[in-house]
Amino acid sequence: MKLMTIDGNSIVNRAFYGIRELSASDGTPTNAIFGFLTILQRLLEDESPDALCVTFDMREPTFRHKMFEGYKAHRTGMPDELAVQMPILKDVLDALNIPRYELAGWEADDLLGTISQKCDEEKWECVIVTGDKDALQLVSEHTRVKHVKSRMGRTETIDYTTAAFIEEYGFEPLKMIDFKALMGDSSDNIPGVKGVGEKTASELVRRFGGIARIYDILDESGSGADGNVITDIKDTVRNKLLAGRESAEMSYTLAMIRRDVPLEFDLRDNLRRDYDNDKAFAIFKRLNFARLIEKFKLRPPTRTEFIVRTLPKPEIIEITTSEQGALLLETAKKAQHIAVHINTEYFDRAAAALPGEHKAYILRKGSTEGFDELLRELLCGDISKIGHNVKELYRDCLMRGIESSGFVFDTALAAYLIEPTEGNYSVKRISERYCGFVPSDEPTEESGQISLLGDSDDALGYEAYALAQLKPVLETKLNELELDKLFYQIEMPLCLVLAKMEHFGFLVDRDALLQFGETLGGLISTAENEIFEYAGEVFNVNSPKQLGVILFEKLLLPAPKKTKTGWSTSIDVLENLSGKHPIIEPIKRFRELSKLKSTYTDGLVKVIGKDGRIHTRFMMTVTATGRLSSTEPNLQNIPVRKQMGEELRKMFIAGDGNVLVDADYSQIELRLLAHIANDTIMLEAFARGEDIHTVTASQVFGVPLAEVTHSMRSNAKAVNFGIVYGISPFSLAHDIGVMPKDAKVYIDSYLEKYSGVRKYMADIVAAAKKDGYVSTLFGRRRNLPELKSSNFNIRSFGERVALNMPIQGTAADIMKIAMINVDSRLKAENLEARLILQVHDELLVECPEHEAQRVSVILQEVMETAATLNVPLIAETRAGKSWYEAK
Repeated sequence: MKLMTIDGNSIVNRAFYGIRELSASDGTPTNAIFGFLTILQRLLEDESPDALCVTFDMREPTFRHKMFEGYKAHRTGMPDELAVQMPILKDVLDALNIPRYELAGWEADDLLGTISQKCDEEKWECVIVTGDKDALQLVSEHTRVKHVKSRMGRTETIDYTTAAFIEEYGFEPLKMIDFKALMGDSSDNIPGVKGVGEKTASELVRRFGGIARIYDILDESGSGADGNVITDIKDTVRNKLLAGRESAEMSYTLAMIRRDVPLEFDLRDNLRRDYDNDKAFAIFKRLNFARLIEKFKLRPPTRTEFIVRTLPKPEIIEITTSEQGALLLETAKKAQHIAVHINTEYFDRAAAALPGEHKAYILRKGSTEGFDELLRELLCGDISKIGHNVKELYRDCLMRGIESSGFVFDTALAAYLIEPTEGNYSVKRISERYCGFVPSDEPTEESGQISLLGDSDDALGYEAYALAQLKPVLETKLNELELDKLFYQIEMPLCLVLAKMEHFGFLVDRDALLQFGETLGGLISTAENEIFEYAGEVFNVNSPKQLGVILFEKLLLPAPKKTKTGWSTSIDVLENLSGKHPIIEPIKRFRELSKLKSTYTDGLVKVIGKDGRIHTRFMMTVTATGRLSSTEPNLQNIPVRKQMGEELRKMFIAGDGNVLVDADYSQIELRLLAHIANDTIMLEAFARGEDIHTVTASQVFGVPLAEVTHSMRSNAKAVNFGIVYGISPFSLAHDIGVMPKDAKVYIDSYLEKYSGVRKYMADIVAAAKKDGYVSTLFGRRRNLPELKSSNFNIRSFGERVALNMPIQGTAADIMKIAMINVDSRLKAENLEARLILQVHDELLVECPEHEAQRVSVILQEVMETAATLNVPLIAETRAGKSWYEAK
């Protein structure tokens, strides 16, 4: 029998630091969980163990901490982004029926040692999976260590058997304890013998065995029974060993993994069992782990509260003749609406389905007479249609010169509004959830239920049929949740507006962008040479490992954090090192310039279309707050305030004879906070047109408005925006460069002066706990299951979301209303002007120069009247030939 036991903390840390930032739709970080499960799935394929378990450390101090106060003392606490994932990972393991073990006072390594001891006793094969080499001392006849490491961005494993260990180290595995006792271990802060490094320690262990034998020889005045002569050891090493004897013996105890932990453990309790499918599927789904759902072969629950009925397999009818096509069009025009689903990659196939019919009609280029014209007529405004991802369909139609309109319902958008943190709104997924479709590879003969997998014509027909069945189900749910106005008056009209913006695109000066890239390349090279000069050697600045060696081993700068893979050189670490050595500033400059070049200059050049424009995509179903996001490329993420970001905006230009008109809401989220919280002081300040940051500084610091300094206003601004996001004193202190106690005074003073805001913060969290959700002024909902979590970090995250979502979500709703109304006004006044970009609180229009003044007036009027609040909405406009000039 084979048992595989995993060092949970080691592998999850490796996953956290080795995988880019990932998060679920609700903002919960997920990279560590995703990485852990990816490694686990690969291990299960490679090893096929009969039994499986995971061990974890606990926060309580162990006997090692009590023995040596400095044990792991230099380690910082677990990052919040990782801490919030740990309880979720354990829930995942429970759902997968994988036993996990943790015991107060003992480390996970000691549990691994005890588990391997039981395997040795019962002659089971034991495979220990870890990223730490500490466990190599456990290698034995029955125990193998599978060491996980990252290399060139990929995860690799090395199997250590007794033979493999001896080949690499030159001594038996158990002597790993002596090896560490001599050289110490910086990651655990085990002191070892001062002055004895890895090479000397290895030589001593290979020649003399363990530290007990070494010190016996020292005590025997020069020689031992085996003939080894102590005079063979250099005097300097001998002196170090004698001086460090006490430290070596203590280090031996610290380094030795215990194998006698009082752990209730029976090997047979860990035999692999089937997953709790429904529980695991629900967690994976919430975390947006669609790929892992497939890898772990999880299936949607057979029934959920949303399943209304089981649908029979529809009849698939192929349209081949023009007469059949004409009849379909005639029927569609008479129907209240018809579901249309298209293969938008090639526009060579389409399917349609009528509500109430158990049929789906297939149109295919090459076999359907007059296919192109028939498709155009189906997509025109004379026919009311149900679609899926309608904005994308509108855009794809525009690319092919098809003027599409008439879509009255988008099943993806409806499902998103109902569950904005779901993450996956494919036809297959929402049909399984709301209509009971069977997620099998083929329709089941017994029930006649249908499959939505595959890309065959039948599958396209099934999906069109599914859209027709989904509409009444989703529509009912929208009405129940009072989301119908938001859906029909904001989200659906916005689809065509965004599609037109994407299709028109944003003109870019390609030559200037290339030249800017060359300039950045020169600046990068200059920064790199400056780094080499301070370092005294040439190395790979992009390698965190090599950079860490330079900073913390060669230059001996204070190292606040060391990860399992080496020294951390994150931006936080570099910020903390600012002013401690002149090498830090060019490193920061090198990183900033490198990111600008790779992401923005090199990256943007690659996506310029044949028309010279960049055509971003606006995502409508990604954020839980309702904010639009931009991708392929992300034009909402171009730096605003930094000089290089400003230079980049100069490359985005208007066409010949045109200008760009930019309109930006002024402090819309603070205005919404004043309105929603009904805070008297804030309301009065905005009504009088006063600068809210100056007013806040006056209130917080207790000085007249005229005496507010620039520094006071800057700090007050950080507090103002921080309050909206539920900022902590620690985070505020970091942002404005003060002590946490001072930041807490600022926040307390703020809440004392703005009593309406304080009451809002308490009331909204209480209401969210009671109702299970928060909503915007326009009814957009965000469920908050996090508020019921027993974990403090998760619960705190839920409270921050409860504070922020009504404000940020309402701002997003208002911006969407403004976009719809601006587009409508421009069209109504027969202007050539076009909306081309939306960036959070900013709208950008391209228009002929002679229309600029009128467009500015329209933008300001429409944006300022998009909602009626207790404070004025203010939009500021500016025009220019480039985005930089207009901003």
